[in-house]
Amino acid sequence: MIRRGMFIVWVLVLGLLSAGCWGNSSGNSTTTENRISQKADENQMNPQPRDKVQQGGRLIWPTSIPANFNYGQLDGTTFDGALMINAVMPILFTFDASGTPTFDPDYLVAEPQLMISPKQVVTYRLNPKAVWYDGTAITVADFIAQWKAMSGTSTAFQTSSNTGYNQIESVAQGADKFEIVVTFKTPFSEWKSLFWPLYPASTNTDSKVFNSGWKGKFLTSGGPFKFQSYDATAKTFAFVPNDKWWGNKPKLDSLIFRVIDDDAQPTALANGEIDLMDIGPSVDYYNKAKVVPGADIRVAGGPNFRHITLNGQSPVLQDVRVRQALAMAIDRAAIARAQLGPLPVNPVPLGNHIFMQNQKGYQDNSTVLAYNPDKAKQLLDESGWVVKDGKRAKDGKPLVINLLIPAAVPVSRAEAAVVQNILGQINVQVDINTVPLDDFFDKYIVPGNFDMTLFSWMGTQFPISSGQSIYQNPTGTNIRQNYARIGSDEIDRLYHEATQELDPDKAIEKANQIDKLIWEEVHSITMYQRPDIWAVKGNLANMGAYGFASIIYEDIGWMAEPDAKRP
Repeated sequence: MIRRGMFIVWVLVLGLLSAGCWGNSSGNSTTTENRISQKADENQMNPQPRDKVQQGGRLIWPTSIPANFNYGQLDGTTFDGALMINAVMPILFTFDASGTPTFDPDYLVAEPQLMISPKQVVTYRLNPKAVWYDGTAITVADFIAQWKAMSGTSTAFQTSSNTGYNQIESVAQGADKFEIVVTFKTPFSEWKSLFWPLYPASTNTDSKVFNSGWKGKFLTSGGPFKFQSYDATAKTFAFVPNDKWWGNKPKLDSLIFRVIDDDAQPTALANGEIDLMDIGPSVDYYNKAKVVPGADIRVAGGPNFRHITLNGQSPVLQDVRVRQALAMAIDRAAIARAQLGPLPVNPVPLGNHIFMQNQKGYQDNSTVLAYNPDKAKQLLDESGWVVKDGKRAKDGKPLVINLLIPAAVPVSRAEAAVVQNILGQINVQVDINTVPLDDFFDKYIVPGNFDMTLFSWMGTQFPISSGQSIYQNPTGTNIRQNYARIGSDEIDRLYHEATQELDPDKAIEKANQIDKLIWEEVHSITMYQRPDIWAVKGNLANMGAYGFASIIYEDIGWMAEPDAKRP
């Protein structure tokens, strides 16, 4: 999943999209037809063939400042960062609207060959035209270096996840340097999630370069765009077509990512300062964006969700009974109705940490902690947190929850206020602590300076393996993405089995066993599937609410405007 820069995210990023769709919304009103799809194979991107898209122009895209552009590094697995990375670095597979992967012929000449006996072996055949920006060919050396860096064998490499890479026995050259033979020690079902984004051996060999070389800049390119510059005054990241690119020429002359607070984006869209924005679950943004002249509201169901993470190392939350009490006291259905009711989506709570409601495998496992405020009060009493003078206390110390949220994110503000009110009804004091967005993860979430927090996990087309680094037990100080610092040996064992299971139905069964244990441990509380709602200039093609699909950056562009010209 990926942490999201705006509303924050899940480990794999996947801002990739493609041409699958169920039609483009031309109006600005909320209609039944424009409500969020409950199918994983539908999205809204205004898909257009390349010959219908004009050559030239720029796209201005709002963003935050990513801490690192190495997606495999602990601080680099962010949503906003991935949206830039995926325009620049090699992605071996593209996904249609159903999330089905297909090899990208710009990088692979054919579908990789899979052998499962006596060991799982995957053989890739690279496109010999594929090169890094310095002219160096993309070869087996890059795969070897990435495997070694991401395998977890060296703690010097600060990786966000080792899943899959740690199951590889060897990566070796086949017939020549363009053929890669990957042999697994144990089977890995979601092997197509590996080696993308792909980074060059020159930056994956030295741990210092891996950890900090990509901070604030790109060291190279192997995609349709290349990094041009960062303007610290204007706070813009500029990307231009990669002149060494061997595939279809990008339709856009430039791709500009402008750093702008979430709260400022609707006004910026109305003023023509940006060309699109991710509305997500914000009713305020939706109401403002839907009346912007010339803007489309594009909607899909993606692999993303809002949740509450609880810090298991917090002195007040170490007792699982306290965490269970808080979960039972929080009315998730009420939160979903309050947040989603005014939006063109279905306002229902999410009952799974791994599968979304429109994904195969979804089942509601939250019943183990069903809404029950009376039971919540009982659990708190049993754990020693009794009510005195209207507040709960234990050994003379009050029960106060530090609920951490990022500034300038209205969705977090609204959700935090609801949680504060709900928990107040069982005499639990919640203090909402708002911190700068740019400091939210690095200074607070990663080091564990919080009791509870709210953000989004942005998921992937590989729901089982991509979430493993969130829920597996931390190893010493290496928490990966388990910011709750809560896990169990049983969860780790089941993840080990699920990621090795090549039968999809059996893997799903084990994944749901994992999810039940996550609920019981109260690692986190899922609230609702995060709406994939975008406000997009109406004549923008091949971009919008992509859901489970891939963004094909070279195909994004502008269609002719009959009544006006773009500035």
